[in-house]
Amino acid sequence: MKRGFTLIELLVVIAIIAVLAGLLLPALSSAKNKAAQANCINNLKQLGTGMMMYLDDNRNTFPGMASRHNGYHPEDWIYWRTDHALYPPIEKSPIVTHVGSASLDLFRCPMDKSDADRITQVPDFDGIYPYSYSLNGYGTSVSGFGMDGSTNMGMSSVFEGDLANPTVHLFRQSSINNPSSKIMLAEETAGDNTNNGGQAVQDGRWMPDRDMLTMRHGHKADVTFADGHVKSEDWKFGMDPVNSRPDL
Repeated sequence: MKRGFTLIELLVVIAIIAVLAGLLLPALSSAKNKAAQANCINNLKQLGTGMMMYLDDNRNTFPGMASRHNGYHPEDWIYWRTDHALYPPIEKSPIVTHVGSASLDLFRCPMDKSDADRITQVPDFDGIYPYSYSLNGYGTSVSGFGMDGSTNMGMSSVFEGDLANPTVHLFRQSSINNPSSKIMLAEETAGDNTNNGGQAVQDGRWMPDRDMLTMRHGHKADVTFADGHVKSEDWKFGMDPVNSRPDL
């Protein structure tokens, strides 16, 4: 005679499955996050390679910072503005031409999933900055965005004023002291609850004295240093100017 499971036996099996699921899900979630971070690191490696090739082809000179305060300039490292009737698409960005073909995913970490705080904080008609990475750009003078008085502190070049005839302040790779220790491309916070509460990334410029690195990778951010290598650093690493200011 065939014998079926009793109710108690079924409950025991269900309980065992629940326990196993509870043990496995965190491991699966961790593995998924690690895979996403590996993708993020690969993005920054490609962007770092593109930047190094750009520098080689442009007399050791960095591209523009792509700040919303300075307006669009063809020399910007990234074309992020979405109104393509007025501005070129991101695929035409200067460093992308050195990487080869590139999708939009190259500029955004897979774990950067929310635009809610970007939308809330966006200050003007240019729209949100829908990407995760930005280029180091110092400067505090209100009379010249990206400048400290008449000095370009780096790491990006600065193009001010008229699009057809801008005032140009170039920054050269040779001006960086100890490039292997200076952040060039930063993974900024998106401002959501997976981050440190900092303001969401607003444009292609990372201002180390104001903008925070993300903490989406286990309280760490992925960054590309000025020699092209990529590393995960604690988000507080970006707050120390020794790790980002080219002249230190």
